[in-house]
Amino acid sequence: MNARPARRRRASLLWGGLILAVAALLLMLVLVPLGRTNTAARSRLLDRPAPAIGLLDLAGRRWTLSESRGRLVWVNFWATWCPPCRTEMPMMQRLADAYGDRLLILGVDFGEEPSAVRQFVDRYGIGYPILLDPTLDTFYRWSPQFGLPRHYFVDARGTVIREIPGELPPDQMVALFDELLGPPPQSQ
Repeated sequence: MNARPARRRRASLLWGGLILAVAALLLMLVLVPLGRTNTAARSRLLDRPAPAIGLLDLAGRRWTLSESRGRLVWVNFWATWCPPCRTEMPMMQRLADAYGDRLLILGVDFGEEPSAVRQFVDRYGIGYPILLDPTLDTFYRWSPQFGLPRHYFVDARGTVIREIPGELPPDQMVALFDELLGPPPQSQ
């Protein structure tokens, strides 16, 4: 009679152990690839020369990284359908206005129709250069992985000094620019 409760207890312990082992395995399968992806995405271009950019803006003007003229360049890959992109861009415009000649933001659209991009830019009042990447060649030269937004910061020598995949909240933008450029010049 004592054998039944002992067997039930053993079976319960085995099931509990099996459930914990499966949960640990699933957690490892989820976290390990994500950790590798984030590390690879953040370090692939870091401290290396920035890949070339040669794209047209909405007005048909060609832009390259040589346009920076000694400024910090913020290359932002985005799309009109990307919710974090829509959230970030007004703050990006405020930073472009605040830092003036010390910062060049190049917003690189993710292969959308120019008319849709123009409507978005007009609606949100974006004044920094918006470049069109219809073939996505530039995007994939900078980032082998899909995911928007993506932020790259290039110094005056043309070296990538920061890579930030994903959303960049306004408070982090401000802290980043305080670190990279100091406080914005006071408006006169």
